[in-house]
Amino acid sequence: MKKILFPTDFSPAAANAFRYAHALAELLEARIDLINVFHLPIGDASNIPPEYIQKMLDEAEVDTQEKLKEFAQPCLGKPTCGELQPIYGLFTAVEITDVARQNNYDLIVMGTKGERGALEKFLGSVTTDVMMKASCPVLAIPAEAEFHPIAHIAYATAFEPSDEHAVGNLMELAGLLAAQVHFVNVNTQSGKHYIQDVEMEKDYPYNFTDFSVVHHSSIQDGLDEYLNERKIDWLALFIPHRRLWERLFHSSFTKRMTFHTQVPLLIFHANP
Repeated sequence: MKKILFPTDFSPAAANAFRYAHALAELLEARIDLINVFHLPIGDASNIPPEYIQKMLDEAEVDTQEKLKEFAQPCLGKPTCGELQPIYGLFTAVEITDVARQNNYDLIVMGTKGERGALEKFLGSVTTDVMMKASCPVLAIPAEAEFHPIAHIAYATAFEPSDEHAVGNLMELAGLLAAQVHFVNVNTQSGKHYIQDVEMEKDYPYNFTDFSVVHHSSIQDGLDEYLNERKIDWLALFIPHRRLWERLFHSSFTKRMTFHTQVPLLIFHANP
């Protein structure tokens, strides 16, 4: 875990997430590269001379570079601070995921916007798109999250056969952080609300700390209760099928899903 990509839009949420990412990078002895995807405010470029468009692009790139320097001021000159790169593009999430894939980043860290509500509103559209398309794990930092040593990571699992690679990556990261990994599953069929610690009945290749079943009629409320009660620092999720998840993402069921607003969300995908 040596290369972290941090996309920014220079918002307060991004500034908070960068403080978090910088502290995480120091802990991991990793490097952060910052990027901003900028656009030109041109509605119809058909009647604009190409040389004028190029001039606008050059000026926008210089301006964005200065903004990146100002944004990255807390870490400039430190081993954690890597490249500052303005990128022109029309589709922000596509540009971010292309950079991450082409340069083999280990992790993308992004800020989230919005208040407690539907998952889509909570994460924001760009962060959501990056989480769907990224070739590496994505860590989404809530706007009010403050960094502290990561001691407990909850992995919400349904024990998908394809999640072994993601769990392996999670265990490796948890080892670097000296964090415990707690497996949790939400059972919505129970009429009562309680958290049950259970023993695994089958052999599992990874040595997680414990496994709990949350009995609750609501996945979102059950996870919230678990995160609060067990003082969880990160919530990790595995997305086995991106296209299927994208379709479900807009369903009324998924829109009701919310997560604890103070807990960063770590997303893993199946092998690309």
